[in-house]
Amino acid sequence: MDQKFRIAVIFGGPSPEHDVSVISAQQLMDAVDTRKYEVIPVHLGFDTVFRTGASLRDVRRYRPLPPGLREVTFAWGDAGPEMRGTGGQPPIRFDCALPVFHGFGEDGRIQGHFELLGIPVTGFSATHSGVAMRKDLTKTVVAAAGVNVVDQVVVRRGAEGASDWHAEVLASFGLPAIVKPASLGSSIGVGLAKTPEELTHLTASVLRQDTVAVIEPQVQNLQEYNVAVAKVGGELICSAIERPKSGEELLDYKTKYLSSNGGAKGALPSEGMLSLTRDINPEMPPEMEAKVLDQAKAVFTALGARGAPRLDFMCDSKTGEIWFNEINPIPGSYGFFLWEASRRNHLLFPELVDHLVQEALGAAPKPFDDPVPQDAYLLPR
Repeated sequence: MDQKFRIAVIFGGPSPEHDVSVISAQQLMDAVDTRKYEVIPVHLGFDTVFRTGASLRDVRRYRPLPPGLREVTFAWGDAGPEMRGTGGQPPIRFDCALPVFHGFGEDGRIQGHFELLGIPVTGFSATHSGVAMRKDLTKTVVAAAGVNVVDQVVVRRGAEGASDWHAEVLASFGLPAIVKPASLGSSIGVGLAKTPEELTHLTASVLRQDTVAVIEPQVQNLQEYNVAVAKVGGELICSAIERPKSGEELLDYKTKYLSSNGGAKGALPSEGMLSLTRDINPEMPPEMEAKVLDQAKAVFTALGARGAPRLDFMCDSKTGEIWFNEINPIPGSYGFFLWEASRRNHLLFPELVDHLVQEALGAAPKPFDDPVPQDAYLLPR
């Protein structure tokens, strides 16, 4: 190949999931087909400054940031997308931005930044990212598309002391109930309230982390199913289905990332969701599998049909009823293990990255000419 595509892989961010983002990015950069792509690692710091440098590829040097990095900003230059530094150094040319954020940066802010600059960016658009990161809004959108969701009560910061939402929870579905932040991922802050006192305490705790709390009924006989979706060659395809297994009553952040079933591999302190015990391609009734896949495709379509998000479903194992739970626009490790285990739509991690980049590069480029039609002129031209 005469010339490689240059990918700016961007990760980190001022998020509770910063460390998970770093690990996911390292795994993705390790998987890139180096015959076709050149990777430029870019870290977004707690101070919201972008930095790049070779030391970002050595996770052992994060304390929490490696030394020897160069501050950069993104821009559209004479030859296309570029990173500009200080001190008269030449800009760094690249072709596509590939965000690997969880939480902050997964929510549309980074996507909107690149869309404004006209730089190709992988995955969800800024609009769909914003909707997807608000669990309450996502459920409203997908319910309108005919997808089954559980009831919810939404409490906003400042209203936690009122009694009306408390009464609404007890009247709508009662206790026990799940309380979770609307905009955080990796099950951070999720709690189970079994008493009115716990409901009050957990909601107040969530609202110290997020501006919106979502309260839902606890699904009985809970079994979870997760699946990733992508649009390849104009066709919606699904990964393998995973069925998480946990001895805990609630699958929270510690169970996912810090369980004793996990552990280090190489230089990485965790393998994210790979450290969670699960069944891949589990035995399940054909009609249930078909329903999960059909609803996953419907959710994916309703939220823009881009990228390779993972969709999580809840099931009552006794009644067989299924509900959409949430969508992860940028799943941990990009969910590569689900694609590699797929029987029908097998994709290796390098092929998944290639799809994401080519999808972004194939999108219509941002025009830089005057977008105002002549009959809408209010200013002289």
